[in-house]
Amino acid sequence: MKGVFSESSKVNYNYATIRITPSRLSKGLLAVPKQLSGNFPKQNQEVQVYLNDSPESQIKPYSSYNSSTRECRINGLKDWFGQNEIRSGDEIVIQFIDREHFIYRLIPENRFLSETKNLQQAFDSAKTEKEAYQTLGSLSNWTLSDDKIVSLSEYGRLANTSIMEARRYGSQRISRSRENVPASLRTLLLRIYLGHCQLCDFWFLKRDNEPYFEVHHLDPVKGHHPKNVVVVCGNCHNQFEYTEVHKHFNDDQWLLEVSFNRKVIPVKQALSQVKLVTFTKEVFV
Repeated sequence: MKGVFSESSKVNYNYATIRITPSRLSKGLLAVPKQLSGNFPKQNQEVQVYLNDSPESQIKPYSSYNSSTRECRINGLKDWFGQNEIRSGDEIVIQFIDREHFIYRLIPENRFLSETKNLQQAFDSAKTEKEAYQTLGSLSNWTLSDDKIVSLSEYGRLANTSIMEARRYGSQRISRSRENVPASLRTLLLRIYLGHCQLCDFWFLKRDNEPYFEVHHLDPVKGHHPKNVVVVCGNCHNQFEYTEVHKHFNDDQWLLEVSFNRKVIPVKQALSQVKLVTFTKEVFV
């Protein structure tokens, strides 16, 4: 039965797949459903296709919906099907890299999911902010998502999967002799808030032209969970440390308001104030 249906994405990114049928598999072609035909040429021609994570594209013959086949087809995929052990019923992720110039990427779904999760693990274990930043760029290119979506998506993933853990302190238990924030989380905080204090919005650039910001842990004995940290300027950080502080959280435990000596200040929270969409997979059969 032909059609399209949606289901929950297996990773926190939207993507679309085309299910392979026995007849198309034997002919070495990908039949593009009519619903997607607007992303393809209106006449028969060659198209540019990237296969898997290859940095080099291949030219493939394409037949349009207006041709005698009455079906959009990317041909010349028999060898690729064999190399990737594609079977009837398998799904191929299709990405539209450049609709104007008809450039696409095809990836077996299992490979797309595996590589996405590998990149996420590499991001989580990044040792430096430069490494974390580069991995976010790889995620953006791999999922064809813009930088803002990737940052919010990964921040949401950490918030949903991380566990509040006790933090490790230095030998001197003073206010700021604490374990450094992981490079992955600090990179996300920088990309989401751009150095702006979540309380007063103050920010400035350092000599290296990078935004300066500090990270305050709301509960000093808990770990680097996204819900336990806020981006602050030096002044607000000192107020957290030395004034009479009261905090107000929402039902999801995101900090919404803080009061310093009874002065109430709203807190900007990217994930609590903007409800993230549910990530879906569109399946075309």
